[in-house]
Amino acid sequence: MSKSKARFKKLDDDSKILGVGSLFRVVGRKGWAINIDLTGKKPQSMQFSNIPVLARKRVLNPTLVAKPAGLPIEFIIGSAQEWEVAKASDCPAFNAHHHGNDGNQNCFVVNVDGKRVFIPQLEMARVLFYHDPFLARLSLQHDALSEDFMLSKRDDGQPLIVVREGAEYPVSYFNRDDNRRFLSWVLLDSDARTSFESIGKDLTLNQYQKGSYLHWNFQFSPPSLSGVQLGARGWADNVSNSFFVWEIKLLDNLPSEVEGEIDFYHPGYERKLGGKPTKGDGKQGQAPDEFDLDDDELSDSDKATLALNSEQVSVSFRNPHITNRVAQNTKAVNNLIGDGDKEVLDKDLSPNEKEESGALPGGAWNNLDDQTDDAHLYIGKFKSFFSAIELLTSKHGCRKVSDRLVKLPKVGDGKKHWLNDKQNPRCIAIVELEHGGKSYTILEIDTSDGAAKLSTMLLTSPLGWVANNEKVILQRIMKKSLGWPSDYFKGQLGEGANKGIPHPESKHPGSLPPESLDPWAQRIANWIKRSA
Repeated sequence: MSKSKARFKKLDDDSKILGVGSLFRVVGRKGWAINIDLTGKKPQSMQFSNIPVLARKRVLNPTLVAKPAGLPIEFIIGSAQEWEVAKASDCPAFNAHHHGNDGNQNCFVVNVDGKRVFIPQLEMARVLFYHDPFLARLSLQHDALSEDFMLSKRDDGQPLIVVREGAEYPVSYFNRDDNRRFLSWVLLDSDARTSFESIGKDLTLNQYQKGSYLHWNFQFSPPSLSGVQLGARGWADNVSNSFFVWEIKLLDNLPSEVEGEIDFYHPGYERKLGGKPTKGDGKQGQAPDEFDLDDDELSDSDKATLALNSEQVSVSFRNPHITNRVAQNTKAVNNLIGDGDKEVLDKDLSPNEKEESGALPGGAWNNLDDQTDDAHLYIGKFKSFFSAIELLTSKHGCRKVSDRLVKLPKVGDGKKHWLNDKQNPRCIAIVELEHGGKSYTILEIDTSDGAAKLSTMLLTSPLGWVANNEKVILQRIMKKSLGWPSDYFKGQLGEGANKGIPHPESKHPGSLPPESLDPWAQRIANWIKRSA
């Protein structure tokens, strides 16, 4: 579902987080909460499900756009497993600028050009693993990955991740390619999985009881993260040459053992086939502009979950992989109106786990901004198109100058940047050619899911023109719900400089019969020659 604004009912407007402390829960109860310190308030607590948005100096329930707090720092990690461990109160920079009661929290300590940088361990885990409430809750349970997911292989040997019956993992997370990618990394990469499971193990070993409550100071063993670029903001103390991290903003170049394509099966997912695509994201009904989060209530297991807006952490993988949704059953439909939970119309939501005793629809934070450079992985979707390009160069006197794939951007609440069938990124191919002393650009969008009927676009344009205007062009394509911005092309390149060339007929979306490629290439060549 689309992301929406939300505010915590129990917090004041513009509540700044001053400290993030220990975890606790009532003996005999399931859910963990976390102590936080806020401006203008006595010490507060929030359910651990909210950890994706809980970072020091963040503002909750903001009424204005807040300026980034603190000073920036960036460095390349050598090996996180060699970092020292200390308390926050051991850092002079923490003591010089703190207003919370979290000095006993565990930190990693790394030397960066002679500066001792203290990184709260919970903040490190937040940007590594806690991109949504589901993984946050799962990490606190012993052996939960094995209980909720089964690792298998398809008949062709391709890895298959099966969400077990009864697992809490929502279809709304399963429907997002970035969520699937990170979950598959946690499940299949040995270093990442060992690190994730160390959280539950340390909790079991080091939790302690005081009265009717269990308490725990968060601690875990990080993956190596060798070669990862870390970007953060925090506070520096120049006298001691120390730095305390408030919030990590960037993890670039994450290592991964996972390769190729990974299939995901969810028992709650039913693939929809047939029907005509609708414009936009196909929502029905009117939802509130802003939701109220009741942190004291559980969410109803029979009600939908809404994805919620939050500040995001930018992450990327060094060696990306593809994840595909697969379904055991298919369902014929008349119209495709989106592929997620039904629209939530209630104003009150719960950010906490689903239970039969819950009363509210769910609200789930998602702080993930996946910046992995992976467009090249989807080149298989353009097999017929690139075969036609090869014919243009081998039979029609064209010279290929460049070709590349680019992922289409998300615009507003639209979903057309994802393919309807597998919810993988939708890409556009950009090919530059020369013929007879003139330059041309051919654009092709992946519509293999039947989301739109869109011709191949031929532009008479200088080399590099599309790259120089790429952001504007892609934004306009998405604003037209997968349509060519012909008026923009005409205004920038002149009358007759853009031509839509229809695809050959095909019974199978996304592929063309071999005998149709020659006529298709001939059609493109004819228009190139007419424009000469």
